[in-house]
Amino acid sequence: MKPIGLSILLHEQEHAPPAGHPENCDRLRPVVEALWGQTDFVIPESVPAGLEPVLRVHSRQLIDSLLALEEQGGGMVGLETYVTGTSVQAALAVVGAVLHAVDRAFGDGPAVSFILGRPPGHHTETRRAMGFCLINNVAVAARYALDNHPAQRVAIVDFDVHHGNGTQEIFYERDDVLYVSTHQYPFYPGTGAVTERGNGAGKGYTLNFPLPAGTGDEVVVELFNGEIASALREFRPHLLLISAGFDGHALDPLGGLQLTGKAYYSIASTLADIALELCDGRLVAVLEGGYDARGNLDSIGGFLRGLEEA
Repeated sequence: MKPIGLSILLHEQEHAPPAGHPENCDRLRPVVEALWGQTDFVIPESVPAGLEPVLRVHSRQLIDSLLALEEQGGGMVGLETYVTGTSVQAALAVVGAVLHAVDRAFGDGPAVSFILGRPPGHHTETRRAMGFCLINNVAVAARYALDNHPAQRVAIVDFDVHHGNGTQEIFYERDDVLYVSTHQYPFYPGTGAVTERGNGAGKGYTLNFPLPAGTGDEVVVELFNGEIASALREFRPHLLLISAGFDGHALDPLGGLQLTGKAYYSIASTLADIALELCDGRLVAVLEGGYDARGNLDSIGGFLRGLEEA
């Protein structure tokens, strides 16, 4: 079993949702209870990130608007994304944990980390927060690795049931970040067609694999072992980042895929093996979606076992 860095930032009070909102702490409680006290995880200390790395991928106007809403005691961004009086600070704490994991991956280790934190991030674009997301954790981490570590190429793999429109938009014209996404399509947020492949220097560095509702384990596992693995080997990243959304599980109320913990185990094994082959094992995974407590216990449990045993 390899050591896994595990950061848990539930933010039960700091990012408390309106009544009935699916993005809440309860979706993760069974997972945390199952993980608590396990000796095969390294629980690192981390501190909230400052704004400087965040502003490398997000506009000052976006961040100022979120901070202003936070200062007012909170409110809604659009119809589905909430901000409380401490939500931005919670988001910055997740960013800090992710950046710390990147530092460890390029330093004394562990090379593999999983950040079980909320709020999620992959829908937030350069200038717009949406889809339950405030700060795009994975995008900030990719830019941070390129700017602060010996990394010329970073790959991001996103297997949330919803397409990561924010991550795609941020890197759509860059050739030093490969963005790969599997997601239900057509579905929220409406992006992620196979024809969306990047622009300018970034053409060919966005790879979308849209999946119809009802897709199950076999198709997704074959995709990761085949086309996605081949694309990663061709790109040869120095760091592999994972937007780990578990709302593709068959029990999830917000998605229409039919995945089980077995698929997430296989995905993790494949990606961990590829990271070991291409970038000295450096892999940092960050929680995105996943809104059924039993589904998360099955899927996140399978994913972590896959990372450990690869």
